[in-house]
Amino acid sequence: MAWQNVKLHFLMLLYMWRCSQASLEVDVNCWWNRAHPVGHNVSVVCHTSARGRAKSCDLFQLCVITPGQRHLLPSTCVSAKETFNFSIAIKHTGHIHCMCNGKTSDTCNLTVRGGYPPSSPSRPDCAIENSDEDLDEDIHCSWTKSNEPMIPTIYTLHWKDCDGNINSRESDQEKVVIIREEYMKSTDITAWVTAKNVLGSAQSEESVFNTGHIIRPDPPENITYTFMPLVIYWNMGCGSVGPLDNKCQVQYRTHMLDWIQEDDFQSTFPLEDSQPFTEYLFRLRCHCGYEEKVMSNWSSVFPVTTPPAAPVGQLDVWSDCAPYSDYSSCNIYWKEMPPSQARGKISNYIVTLKLKNGTEIRQRRDTGSQHRTEQNCPQLIRFPLKMGVVRVFVSANTSLGTSVPTFMPFPVRGQTTPEVYLSVMGKKQTLRVSWSVHPQFSDSVLEYVVQYVSVPHHPCLSWVRVNGTQTSVTITGDFRNYTAYNVSLYAVFNNHSTFLKSAIAYTLQGVPPKVPQFLVKIVSQSSVTLMWSPIPVHESKGVILHYLVGINETVYNVSSDRTSMHLSDLQPSQQYQAWVSAVSAAGEGMRSITTFSTPEENSYFSSILMAVFIPLSFLILVIAFKWVLLRYCSQKIPDPLNSKSFKHMNFQHAWPWLCSPSETPLKICELEIVENPHPNTPSSTSETELEKILIDVEPPHFQVPDGLGRTNVGGEKWLEDSEESNRRNISKQDSWRKEYSEMVDTDEEEGAGGEEWWDQQLVSDYERHFMPSVEVN
Repeated sequence: MAWQNVKLHFLMLLYMWRCSQASLEVDVNCWWNRAHPVGHNVSVVCHTSARGRAKSCDLFQLCVITPGQRHLLPSTCVSAKETFNFSIAIKHTGHIHCMCNGKTSDTCNLTVRGGYPPSSPSRPDCAIENSDEDLDEDIHCSWTKSNEPMIPTIYTLHWKDCDGNINSRESDQEKVVIIREEYMKSTDITAWVTAKNVLGSAQSEESVFNTGHIIRPDPPENITYTFMPLVIYWNMGCGSVGPLDNKCQVQYRTHMLDWIQEDDFQSTFPLEDSQPFTEYLFRLRCHCGYEEKVMSNWSSVFPVTTPPAAPVGQLDVWSDCAPYSDYSSCNIYWKEMPPSQARGKISNYIVTLKLKNGTEIRQRRDTGSQHRTEQNCPQLIRFPLKMGVVRVFVSANTSLGTSVPTFMPFPVRGQTTPEVYLSVMGKKQTLRVSWSVHPQFSDSVLEYVVQYVSVPHHPCLSWVRVNGTQTSVTITGDFRNYTAYNVSLYAVFNNHSTFLKSAIAYTLQGVPPKVPQFLVKIVSQSSVTLMWSPIPVHESKGVILHYLVGINETVYNVSSDRTSMHLSDLQPSQQYQAWVSAVSAAGEGMRSITTFSTPEENSYFSSILMAVFIPLSFLILVIAFKWVLLRYCSQKIPDPLNSKSFKHMNFQHAWPWLCSPSETPLKICELEIVENPHPNTPSSTSETELEKILIDVEPPHFQVPDGLGRTNVGGEKWLEDSEESNRRNISKQDSWRKEYSEMVDTDEEEGAGGEEWWDQQLVSDYERHFMPSVEVN
């Protein structure tokens, strides 16, 4: 027996220890009233519920911690829910915390929400549905809530019978059903609704009805109509309920608009001011005249289209003609006329063209899809212009008439425009356009046209018209993200329009792509030039604010209108890493990276010496050779400085210190072109007329190698190329005398050495290099 007591005592201790080690999970849901003004204390209502071992609940203490305060909760160790409240400033509602007696193994799940106490619901509407689905004659009561509490709210329908007995039924929705066994037929019932949540409660007004008079009638039927004016007719069958004074409600609307309701009609409804060629939608419901006024359900929607009429208003016409064009390569566009203005089906459009010669041409353009700009511009019609058009008028044609022709005000050429401030701000799917023009100019403006088109140019031209007194407009549309739009502002006058200004804008900008074609040009052993190509507008995804250029650890901010940057103070024979990136409002784009090495200092000076020494040596050799020929030869020898090889040497460009323009020996030479006679016809000086033309022999530019120590080709190379080029231009040996032209230096007298030098029988290598071959065809 003693052993059993010890064993029992040990088991109790073990159970208590296990309970103390057991984890507990507590849910705390708190709500505060959002209806209180900011700056006041609010009452916070909290509900708690414990989850875990019920035996261990008495070992824990729960509290709610707010800034500067700790609120001790009642015991949460029972399975029943606890409710408590306290006051707190609204600004502290987001800083409520809870803990379970400091134990980390226990969990306190806290949820804090703001809400509203319920407002009074509407009076309950109760009826017995007259349908085959409801044969038990249950009473269906419904109501509407006056506000959205944002927290769980319970609705309760209360009803009191003629004996004073009160019944109720709860619901979390705005409807309750009273079953047939819970009421007596043909007796009076009083019903009301209460709404309640943790922040408050409210009650509706009472509804009093006789259970024999609340059968819902069938909807109206046999709906018909007549025109001139438009009148709707219907029948309301109240025979099963009683021949009483019925009343009906009529709702109507046009396409995509809200319903408009008219009350207290019995069997007809005239629609005042109905528009021609317009589709109206109607629906009706009625009650049969009892005091309870139980309305039928809405009838099916009944459509009515009014007859057409002559069109009113004008077409909205615009063009893509540039201010300086001749109108031969542009198009006229117009939007489809709204149905309220067309007032009938448009059969075709009439385009009247006035030409420069005064001729007037009328063309009809049908409404077929082949004249649309494309499928994504279904409401835009295009008409291409031809040469000679000076004025254009467009009108819409229907079966009952033609609209007033619309004049297209072409942009004029050569007109002086004032200074215009234009701002375009993009946001989501809108463009906010604003402008400012000098009052002396804007006073004569009839209207402004804001044209916008995606870049690159999209066939779907878009524009909006703004009154001449306005200075801003917000454009909404199906804009694409990261797409550039060219927004242009035009001023419209009586007989023309004027282009004012344009700007590029984005509705949503993105990070720019990588900068294309990033190159490095080495200038010296300590300086380079970084060059890159700008990102095209249609690829940039946003406005480029600036470029970031980096070399090793140094970063530079470069203006967006620049595409190069010179770097100096570099170290010779050093490897560098350079990069460039574009920056938009959305951030920095990907970096284009390249590496390069500066040349050694010695190799740089060697390249300069080679670039100077080889051409300079050739120049000295040519000058010396000319001096010898002039010294010892009696024949007139062509000036060797006129050779093609020498022409390839732009000495003055490459080495300006060698000679000045006033000292250069390169002057104007006279070339006599001799007509090449037939081979069998003896040449006669008297029959051959010499034509003298002046040829500018300024040599082409000679390019200095870009890199240090990296010449393109050695000096011998371009000499060989020049020789080969000259050899190809030399005629065959048996006809060289007739195809040569005489080169006479203007430094010597024209009559010196009368012997014709081409009578010699041999062709020297010198002549092959330096004498041109010219044929007259």
